[in-house]
Amino acid sequence: MIRLVVAAALTVATFAAVVPAVDDARATRTDAIIERAVDRIDRAGRSLATTEDATPTRERAATRRITIRLPRASLTAAQPAFVAIGGRPRGPGNRSAVTFALAESPTRVRGLSLPVPVRTPAGPVVLREPGRRSVSLALVGAAERPTLVVTRRPPGASVAAAT
Repeated sequence: MIRLVVAAALTVATFAAVVPAVDDARATRTDAIIERAVDRIDRAGRSLATTEDATPTRERAATRRITIRLPRASLTAAQPAFVAIGGRPRGPGNRSAVTFALAESPTRVRGLSLPVPVRTPAGPVVLREPGRRSVSLALVGAAERPTLVVTRRPPGASVAAAT
């Protein structure tokens, strides 16, 4: 009986020592997933701005679609509270930044290094639900003052509807 109690106590102590490391690894993995998505947004925006011509309307604009995968909470990944393109949730849009946070961590802001300003017509594009979400980047405006318009593509939307 004493062996059983000692074994249980050691198991609980080991588990208590390991849980913070597992939580840290989960957060680090989710941060890396989000950072890669931000890098893809940055590259696509720079590519549009440097290789395409701006058009007056989104219907004819050069576009790029970026798919962002938000992980579910699991043993290997933490679920983000949000990822917002163009500013903080419920804040003003039109910022060249992506903000994100995990439920248990402070909000982080990552600036986008784009040669044109960002415009988010309906405020920041906020992603909260886990899974794959698509955003559309379009180069719109006059040739001397183009802007990168960022919008969320609803699930199942056709490519023609987002361009």
